[in-house]
Amino acid sequence: MTARRIASRTGCTCARRERRSSPPGSWPTWQPASTASPRHRRPPGWSDPGPPTSATTPRRAPARRSADAGARRRHGPPPQRHAGLASAPVNGGGATTGTTAPTATHGRTITYEPGLDGLRAVSVAGVLFFHACATSGLDGWFRGGNLGVSVFFTLSGFLITTLLLTEHHRDGRVDLGRFWTRRIRRLVPASLTVVVAVTLLSTTSWFDLRRADAWAALASVTNWHVIAGGEARLLQTIVGPLGPTWSLGVEEQAYLVLGFGAWWATRLARPARAMAIGAGAVVVVSVVVANVVSTWSPRLEFGTDVRAAEIAVGCLLAVALRERRAWIDAHARVLDVAGAAALAAMVVAFLTAGTAPWLLRGGHAALALVWAVAITSVLAHGRVHRSLALVPFVAVGRWSYSLYLVHWPVFLVLSPERTGIDGVALVAVKIAVATAVAVALHLLVEQPLRASTASTRTTVTAWLATSVAAGVLAAVVLA
Repeated sequence: MTARRIASRTGCTCARRERRSSPPGSWPTWQPASTASPRHRRPPGWSDPGPPTSATTPRRAPARRSADAGARRRHGPPPQRHAGLASAPVNGGGATTGTTAPTATHGRTITYEPGLDGLRAVSVAGVLFFHACATSGLDGWFRGGNLGVSVFFTLSGFLITTLLLTEHHRDGRVDLGRFWTRRIRRLVPASLTVVVAVTLLSTTSWFDLRRADAWAALASVTNWHVIAGGEARLLQTIVGPLGPTWSLGVEEQAYLVLGFGAWWATRLARPARAMAIGAGAVVVVSVVVANVVSTWSPRLEFGTDVRAAEIAVGCLLAVALRERRAWIDAHARVLDVAGAAALAAMVVAFLTAGTAPWLLRGGHAALALVWAVAITSVLAHGRVHRSLALVPFVAVGRWSYSLYLVHWPVFLVLSPERTGIDGVALVAVKIAVATAVAVALHLLVEQPLRASTASTRTTVTAWLATSVAAGVLAAVVLA
């Protein structure tokens, strides 16, 4: 009898798990700690803090997996285990990142959830159609598509917190160097490429980029650059070719705080509770700040202290769902209905919300609760998950970060004056060209450098050197 057959009959699947790779968008699932090699076993006196998320409880019974087999054949491969977590593009990502090597069989690993990539696709589609319509003579369409950024924030907070909790449970600590190295590999190569390309193209008639805007984008502080300049700079920078980098600034500033916060929390007796208290405090403070500012200002829309609430809601969700796999399975039907309602609300908001004043007074934080329901429903593996896990949604979700970076410069170039068309036809052309450019950026820059195995020191040195070089280029080329 072969070793594989013996493993199959005894229920030991660790040998097969080791060889599986994982695309971006993963979250943890339980693997028996007894499979850990002696060198990786927890030290004496270790108190198991429990799984970091709802996917970290023991795997489902075979009967449940068999019932889902047909759907998995139609909608893609079964979840795969992986040592890292992809973060969402505006983000966020939102939001999501990590290595591409398979994990060891001990401790906790990450399970790829294609439905989360599908949720990214819906989010980035809202942003793309909002901007495409606004620059093609269709101002009344997709008035709230900019809320796709809010979805990215919440999804990014959920995924990053899940990664940190998983790392703490697996290794007993949070490695800040490794955490920020993953963030650099995930976010910097594509964004730096776009900044350099836009800087060089600003020597033509295509763009009118200001030197300060380029420097702010390189330093990930575009949002505060706009706030410091007031409404006058808002009209120059946000509509400029690097305007969308404001949300990248919010996310990267939040990652800085989140990394330190997680490192501190894991040194306490109950790290998950400490992270939950911290995230809850961020939500409260953000909403209070949004209502203390008496008059409208760019800070209400672009301030990290205000928009951090949406990321913090994702953090709270990650903590709440730890040890909740059984609960999710037991309430799968209810979650599926709630998820469908959340997606419908998301689409309605994309179509109608626009720049409603209530959004700036805590409305973004309230909507983050709706996004959290959508995320949870994806994890229930019902109809919402299967719909979002369709191949086109997953593909667009994987390209979403590059799409977010390139779409606005492309839309500015393809103006009605240059193309001679407008309306729906121009929207279609803009979406098609932006997608083609984004796929090229994703395949040629984002993915290869993301898979790099360079050390933390090498990665940080390369990041600083290339950023300084890009800043010097902007100083020479731009006014």
